[in-house]
Amino acid sequence: MKRTLLGFMLFVSVIATAQKPIVVTEDTFAMSKGVQLGFQVEIPQVTLIEVEKHWLKYVSNGSKGKSLNLNGENLQTGAVNANISAKPFNVYSKLLETIEAVRITAWFTENDTVFLSKQLNNDQDLAVQKYMRDFAVAEYQAVVKDELKAEESKLKALDKDLNGLIKEEEKSAKKVSESNRAIQKSNDNISSNNANIQTVSYKIEDQKGMVERTASDANANKGAKQTLKELENQKKQLQKQNEAEAK
Repeated sequence: MKRTLLGFMLFVSVIATAQKPIVVTEDTFAMSKGVQLGFQVEIPQVTLIEVEKHWLKYVSNGSKGKSLNLNGENLQTGAVNANISAKPFNVYSKLLETIEAVRITAWFTENDTVFLSKQLNNDQDLAVQKYMRDFAVAEYQAVVKDELKAEESKLKALDKDLNGLIKEEEKSAKKVSESNRAIQKSNDNISSNNANIQTVSYKIEDQKGMVERTASDANANKGAKQTLKELENQKKQLQKQNEAEAK
């Protein structure tokens, strides 16, 4: 449950970070043919190299025209998109990497004289905005998806570490449990041995009296001393067992 919650929190964190609006603006911008009406969009969290490669492929899709780069300005001739125009058109574009995004500025024209804009009042500007926004959203979604994969990898690594800690904890708990059982068993053995030592000690005292009482009878005294020796050895053995159990 905790790992599921952690994964959800990471997912929400990335998604929350990714909630930056993609907006296409229309204005006049300087380009190779002077200051012309164009369109601009910023794509957060992406890199210039990847976006430029994808953008050039995007504008050249279906085109039989040329793709050129002149002094940092890209030109795709004969671009094709039926939603923007029934005829092929040219796309001029510049890409700039900022601190937080990559900015695409693009100009669309069918004749290199009149540039598509809201002023033409034919809704082509709306089609251009959709064209650029679709690209920007796709690029943004791709980078967010990569971020999610990275977070998922982190989560898997955390899961692996957590599972390792759990296993170590289980091993430690098992060792502690086994040690506690061994200690309890040793304590029980020591208690039992102490009782036996006490019993043997009583017998030794009695046997010492027997040795004294049989002093005048050599055979009886010899037997009494042998029994005393056996009792003393038995006591020593019990004491050694207690020392071993205490360790």
